[in-house]
Amino acid sequence: MIVISGWISPVRFRLLLLAATLQALLAPAPVTGAEPALPIFDTHLHYSREASDVVSPREVIALLSRNGVLRALVSSTPDDGSLTLHRLDPKRFVPILRPYRGTIGSGNWHLDPKTPGYLAGRLAERRGEGIYRGIGEFHLFDPEDAKTTVLRRVAKMAVERDIFLHVHAGANPVAVLFGLQPELKILWAHTGMVTPVSEIRRMMKRYPKLWAELSFRGEEIMAKGGLNPAWRALLLAYPERFMIGTDTYANHRWEEYGALIQMHRRWLALLPGDAAGKIAFRNAARLFGWGRLPRP
Repeated sequence: MIVISGWISPVRFRLLLLAATLQALLAPAPVTGAEPALPIFDTHLHYSREASDVVSPREVIALLSRNGVLRALVSSTPDDGSLTLHRLDPKRFVPILRPYRGTIGSGNWHLDPKTPGYLAGRLAERRGEGIYRGIGEFHLFDPEDAKTTVLRRVAKMAVERDIFLHVHAGANPVAVLFGLQPELKILWAHTGMVTPVSEIRRMMKRYPKLWAELSFRGEEIMAKGGLNPAWRALLLAYPERFMIGTDTYANHRWEEYGALIQMHRRWLALLPGDAAGKIAFRNAARLFGWGRLPRP
């Protein structure tokens, strides 16, 4: 078992990577044909109700283990799925609290006056455990959606508790949120999904407490024969601000999980080793906790 705590030097991190790789080679059911594996921290995982139809909680753990995913940030609709995974393997799963429940979903959560109370209640109920490291993933489809009384209260709640907002939105709603609470810490889902590299760079420069995960961006990062030059320049300009994500929002994403991780590994292998290590694992571990890591 690997234990990581506090600041870690690049030399020691490389030794730990070697140890993780050796563990992966000795573990049952390794990934066939996979590149030598950096540890991965998946910062966009869902285990919502319908997922149990295709993958059990223990199968989720086995799937992550086979793919060298040592930790994962997980939110679910309803929240029970995240808590199920965390209770089964608290060393691996870091829950964040999604505001969706019942008839309250992506299109109306920001308008429901009961949303802040629901979130505050769940956070207070489990604050002693300290398990929730953020609120989200939630959707904002328009800048006006980020200006409601609900969002003002949620943003204030996040700052007071020093936890992240995991936001699925374009650049403009994210900018509105920072306008509400400049001290917010935001994890930008899919790095805006379709936001151009030039706009991402502008956002990173303007908002030092903005981090981004790269689910759905892997194919764009790759180019024929190597890395997309614009993406390579961006990732190397801000190597401490990007992380890996898969987004298992639907059942087919669980079926494709190994391929999604391997896609990320392909472009990570084309980056300098220190930058690749930060994006693959170290950035998320620094923000959401090193903890005691499970075996790959």
